[in-house]
Amino acid sequence: MDKDSTTNKAKGRANQAVGAAREKIGGATGNEGMEAKGKEQHLKGDSQETLGKAQGAVKEAGKAVKGAAKNAADKVKSAVDR
Repeated sequence: MDKDSTTNKAKGRANQAVGAAREKIGGATGNEGMEAKGKEQHLKGDSQETLGKAQGAVKEAGKAVKGAAKNAADKVKSAVDR
């Protein structure tokens, strides 16, 4: 995995955890502002983690395409060299 993917997933998980805690504390204490900010932070974390997963998937897809292109080029070269 690449650095950006890993970083976004880690930051996302951290924001999810902190956001969930703030939501619960806000709900338990009747602090609607804290609860709302917690939900917001939790959703931000969900988005960050999804972004990180997408970045990793795109990088892996790029590697697969590069490998397939190399294989195709090698086959064409072999056919031409005959």
